[in-house]
Amino acid sequence: MKFYKNVDLSRIKVLSFDLDNTIYDCQSVLTAAENWLTAFLCEKFSLGGECLEYAFWAKIKSEILHQNRELANDVGYLRALSLVEAFNRLKLPLKGGIDEATEYVNEFVIHRSSGVVHDDVHELLKKLKAKYRLIAVSNGNLDPKILGVNHYFEYDVRPKMYELQCKPHEDMFNHAAALMGVKKDEMLHIGDDPYTDVYGAVKSSIPCAWIYKGYTGISPDERHLKHLPEIVLNNVLELEALLL
Repeated sequence: MKFYKNVDLSRIKVLSFDLDNTIYDCQSVLTAAENWLTAFLCEKFSLGGECLEYAFWAKIKSEILHQNRELANDVGYLRALSLVEAFNRLKLPLKGGIDEATEYVNEFVIHRSSGVVHDDVHELLKKLKAKYRLIAVSNGNLDPKILGVNHYFEYDVRPKMYELQCKPHEDMFNHAAALMGVKKDEMLHIGDDPYTDVYGAVKSSIPCAWIYKGYTGISPDERHLKHLPEIVLNNVLELEALLL
């Protein structure tokens, strides 16, 4: 644990949590979900060749996002649009269009949310909730109920197209503070990403505890920092020593 800036922890009333790669291993679950979606689509539509690799679907999703950056604020809709475009390119247009694609994305989200939060993290969140108010602030389309953590958080703040821009924009941080009815220096943001979490919180004037390299040690490191956080933790469990 390291402190880079002065922060009065006695003022903290609310803890805002990023979820993916902060309280559990998201990457392995996400990779498995993407592989499931690839296999599901290939089997359902008898696809072969380059379609058998997730890279085919990912490339089209990236192209769609490049054409409209606002879609970063709704990753589920982005994925659905990319499926519609992919099948158009394959000359197999989805009969149900965007609605059909959304059904497949909803199934994907179930797989993508089927991670494991270890008992020690559950115990930590339970203890933190007894002392602080907790709110989730995440860019992804994880379903906290499926993950089994929804009951810890009063609100689940996500970006919304044309309303709330994704982290590191200030929108979600400001919205979280407003929802909880606290001043910005009364909230501590906890996350793994040096850009979306640290940079986003710092430029929103909200103190930040950065989980260095994330839950599994694969998140971006200090080379990606734009601003220093108030606190750096080696793992999320150090929150107990810091706050309890």
